[in-house]
Parts: sequence; structure tokens; C-alpha cells
Amino acid sequence: MNFEKGYIYHIFNQGNNRQKIFFNRENYVFFLEKIQTYIIPYTDILAGA
Repeated sequence: MNFEKGYIYHIFNQGNNRQKIFFNRENYVFFLEKIQTYIIPYTDILAGA
């Protein structure tokens, strides 16, 4: 998938059948490190619960 400048994309994480995707703290920290490295430098994140 190629992302283009000036567009808004809706991206989310969800497990199969709404199962958990983070099974321990290390899984969650790994995910956050990847976000910090590959996403934050290039875009803004808008989040809501």
C-alpha cells in the first residue's frame, strides 16, 4: 500500500474475533517502539477510545 501526502488514513489494530493482540507488556512495548521509529517521524496520530 502506498500512502499519499495530504490524505487521511484510518488504520487500526484488532485481533481475529476481537482477541487480544498484546499478550504481555513486552508485546506492547515492541509495538510502541515500532510506531516511534516508523510512524511518528512522518505523520500525526489522532486517537480516540
